[in-house]
Amino acid sequence: LALIAGLLAAQPGVRILEIGAWLGGLTEQLLSTGATVYAVEKDPRFLRVLTDRFRDRTSLQLVRSDILRVDLGSYALGEPRSLLVIGNIPYSLTSPILEFLLHQRIWVRRAVLTIQKEVATRIVAKPGGRDYSSLTLLVQVAFRPSVAFTIHPGAFYPQPKVVSAVLCLDPLPSPVVPAEEEEALLALIRKLFTHRRKTVANALLMAGWEGDKPQLLRLLAQAGVDPVRRPETFGLGELV
Repeated sequence: LALIAGLLAAQPGVRILEIGAWLGGLTEQLLSTGATVYAVEKDPRFLRVLTDRFRDRTSLQLVRSDILRVDLGSYALGEPRSLLVIGNIPYSLTSPILEFLLHQRIWVRRAVLTIQKEVATRIVAKPGGRDYSSLTLLVQVAFRPSVAFTIHPGAFYPQPKVVSAVLCLDPLPSPVVPAEEEEALLALIRKLFTHRRKTVANALLMAGWEGDKPQLLRLLAQAGVDPVRRPETFGLGELV
């Protein structure tokens, strides 16, 4: 837990939002940095434990909420790129939480998430590999991801059935597209990767392209895109 917390490089006085405090093991490590910690937990049983364990810790604020309903800006105090986010997150919520961070990244300085290793591998994958997916691109639209280290099941209680990995997400210094075009880019990524092993032309047609195929082929030619390439071979820059 100390290694995970250390990836935030938190200094006294910074603000940290913890996703899912559970019994407070990671929370304890975060508080030891001198940071102000907002620990989000929705399970009332864990909240009772946390309240008793940390009753004298004035730098901790317990937040009873579903993380997906939290406004990060309120904990960043309206200051962009000021909030550190960390959590050993429920693996079933990995994609929703990543999308949540994507849309609220203006407030995030860095995020450190413990997730399933298989998913982390997909997030840092390169074009053309079997792990490269829409999730890869949806994260890389907003963040520069890296895997810090892996954790074997025996390090957890109860033990999961899979190997875990600690993923670091650093927001890109500038957006890859203007804000008003981001949703269109995300929609394109989702459509293409629904049929990732088809040709790019067929993938778009199967995803509901509104025009006819000759028109689509003309537009792809104008954009310098080979219509028989597969979506899984396109890097983010090309998709933009």
